Amino acid sequence: MSGIVRMIARSSVLSRPCTFDCAGRARSNPHTGLGRGHGTGWLGAGVVASGGVSMRTARWFSAVVFAVAGCGGGESTPGTVGLPTSAGQPPGAQQGTGNSAPPAAQQQPAAQQQGAVPSTAAQPAGPAQTGPDQPAPAGPMTVGAPQTGPATPQTAPPAEETAGCAEEGLELEGMMYSPGGNVLPHPCKPFDTLSNNPYAVRCIDAWPWYKTTFPGDDYCILPPHPDKGTQVGIHPQGMDWYDQVSQGDLSGYEGVDSDFLMDPGDEEERNYITGSHNTEELKYYRSNVRMRPGSHHMIVSAAPPGMAAGARHTWVGGSVGGLSRGAGGVPGTQRPDEDTPQTLMKPPEDEGLYSTLGPDSDVTFNMHHFNSTDEITLKESWTNLWYAENATRRGNGIFGMPLTQAISTFARPGQTVDIHYTWDIQSETRIVKLFGHRHAWTTNMVAWVKKPDGAENIIYQTFDWFEQPSYRYDSQRINPEPMPEQLRDGGYSGVLMLQPGDKLHMNCHIAYTEERAAAVDGPSPSSIGPLRFANQAYRGEMCILFGSIVGPSLGSPGPGQGALPRFATIDEYSK
Repeated sequence: MSGIVRMIARSSVLSRPCTFDCAGRARSNPHTGLGRGHGTGWLGAGVVASGGVSMRTARWFSAVVFAVAGCGGGESTPGTVGLPTSAGQPPGAQQGTGNSAPPAAQQQPAAQQQGAVPSTAAQPAGPAQTGPDQPAPAGPMTVGAPQTGPATPQTAPPAEETAGCAEEGLELEGMMYSPGGNVLPHPCKPFDTLSNNPYAVRCIDAWPWYKTTFPGDDYCILPPHPDKGTQVGIHPQGMDWYDQVSQGDLSGYEGVDSDFLMDPGDEEERNYITGSHNTEELKYYRSNVRMRPGSHHMIVSAAPPGMAAGARHTWVGGSVGGLSRGAGGVPGTQRPDEDTPQTLMKPPEDEGLYSTLGPDSDVTFNMHHFNSTDEITLKESWTNLWYAENATRRGNGIFGMPLTQAISTFARPGQTVDIHYTWDIQSETRIVKLFGHRHAWTTNMVAWVKKPDGAENIIYQTFDWFEQPSYRYDSQRINPEPMPEQLRDGGYSGVLMLQPGDKLHMNCHIAYTEERAAAVDGPSPSSIGPLRFANQAYRGEMCILFGSIVGPSLGSPGPGQGALPRFATIDEYSK
């Protein structure tokens, strides 16, 4: 049994949050998704190594553009910007690390932060929102450290009302399109991005005939009406999927070409090329991404017709061909389901926010699949894109990796190293979303902001490579607090604004040791040799921070310098 399959087999979760490679997941654990990132550059990484690790000589690289999940962000609401010590949060903010909002009765106040910058949080009252894409007026909001108050799902009815709820929801059976809006399919249940979402109605709820022989039918979603948006995806029927399946014709799921199938134990990374249905430029805000189980990551680029590396509706070689063509246009994901935003109501600070997809675009899906089950799985995905209202502000992405990392040696057997990068913030910037990517040898990945006065604030931290989160920073979501001394994942909560003079840091703490190998059920470092940048969970490593911002592009990070704070290097082996 291969290392990846062995790693998956020992877990019921089957989830791997990686941008390029690791291993996959089933929906049983909704962790996080990809943000939307892109970037160019050639700067080398800063490496602090025990044992004298060094980076190879920097080289010039051609531009590489990544299009992955999530829209850009909006400006902050009136109030103090930056990272002061309090944050405003309207009632009804949602809490959690995954997409789905937990029921009100299950949500607990966040634990007091330990081992990070002390902070307080205020939660002023605010008016309720009246529609999913009509944000409520936002009062003055101060932006600061993670919230500590309780959070309830914004769209969930009170727990005591659900038992006898008689409110009418959507009439699902026979529905042809996801309607959008603020009427839940199941109004007596809380809003849930996967199972109770008017923007992503499940095929199994609307089409009684939708039953295939493959696992993951519950990830299929109805597209928006053509007047409201579009859907792109990967299907054995190609671009005829909707026309056939919506009429009850499932013959396209019979005699499926082997390129769409994964036998037990298979693993691959390839590109799938298709096209978009829109005849004019599409400006969108909301997106809903779904993949069948066994889909590890989906990195998507879009380009004018004829620019893809192959004909439409074909599978071609992986990696560079799917990462370097086009300038974005379609969200991707590291998880079976990913939604932007992660709430039914639009956060007020996202007003005017949009991304674009050009007309009749060639769309290239860079897909990493594997099959750890004992049955054949199908490679299939669905992405809903909803027209933006008042589309006035387009976001940028973060690609937190100098391209010289691709020729780097991270560590040699027995070494512990830190891969440290920084950005100098030159203008006011809103960070909308962050998510990290690394493999099994990285024990602690963290991003933090250092203020001109020396104060350091953790904004993203993850210790569990098996369950790597993404965090969105808006007024509707409460993220778990960072707790580095307890090795607990967490991030900043609230609208996150950086100011000129701030410095954004990220660090990957890598333990390439026998002790770590035993902890992650991986191979001995001595059997691998030097740990290099590679698209493999155990035999390679990566250190990349993705995300989305509002403001000028941050460009590629530079090498970090100086001593690292304790929270950046602490792990289970150093405590």
